[in-house]
Amino acid sequence: MEAIMINMDDLLFFTPSLHCLLPMPSRRPSPPPRAARPEGFSGQHLVVLPAPIRAASQAHALLRNLLVTDAGYFPTASGHRVERARGSATHLVIFCLRGAGWARSGDRSAAIAPGDALWLPADTPHAYGADGDDPWTIVWVHFQGSEVAGWREELAWANRMPFGLRHFSPDLLGSLGLDRIYARLERGYGTPDLLSAGVQLRSVLSALLDAGLSAGAAHSAAERTAAVRDSLAGDPLRSVRLEELATRAGLSVPHFCALFRRLSGYAPIDFLIRQRIRLACRLLDSGDAPIAEVATRSGFDDPYYFSRCFRRIMGASPRDYRRAVKG
Repeated sequence: MEAIMINMDDLLFFTPSLHCLLPMPSRRPSPPPRAARPEGFSGQHLVVLPAPIRAASQAHALLRNLLVTDAGYFPTASGHRVERARGSATHLVIFCLRGAGWARSGDRSAAIAPGDALWLPADTPHAYGADGDDPWTIVWVHFQGSEVAGWREELAWANRMPFGLRHFSPDLLGSLGLDRIYARLERGYGTPDLLSAGVQLRSVLSALLDAGLSAGAAHSAAERTAAVRDSLAGDPLRSVRLEELATRAGLSVPHFCALFRRLSGYAPIDFLIRQRIRLACRLLDSGDAPIAEVATRSGFDDPYYFSRCFRRIMGASPRDYRRAVKG
């Protein structure tokens, strides 16, 4: 009979060191768990946050934003298979490091290969498992919190339904320090441990955002746009036109502006002005040149326009900024 992994959401753990047990929040009844593989996987790591601690964390101002509830590492997970007819109460990301596997939800199915990141959203029926001939090695993380929706939107691929799937370089996944997520929870369930696991997960998601805004040709567009951004930051005094920047990225002006804003947080010209204001701040901090000279050396021909831009971005006039105590 094919081995079935138990739904960890259906397990309840108690720790003898916990002095007060909080009632679990009400949730719909779950079907009886399928039989679990009794021997596990040689060399595996598996951490499940005790249910009372998970419930108590919702009252913490930081932990309710992002909480890792389960995490682990399954090497060469022969026979690994999970089916959740009602989905999981938490979001789940699976990182395939080696081998192969599969995932299915609704009428969509996909083969999973090394370098793939699989995002299974909460409350969505799904099934996944290891390939029979070349079983996968995976790191997996269950998590919840108010900021998860924001991460899915930023990552874009993670926001697809019924599941998100994106391929990255296997070397990249290997360099992200995925083991630090479950390793911290293996130390304990104190607030610093829970916060640290969340920080590690944020670091991983940030790295994926940085590396995988898109794939294929679109990814090349992101790289070209990032190169334009970096050139503006490195040489903010150069006179440029928006059409020229878009041409350098090989994109239309609207596409370039949208991608540039996503990469930097600002429209291209606003980004350039902010780089020039940063240069002006350095000049104001390091010398006593007149404001008009600072404006010229920062790329502004009109000192009055310079002062308006400076106040808009820095919240103070150039003169008041220079007088302010810093450090």
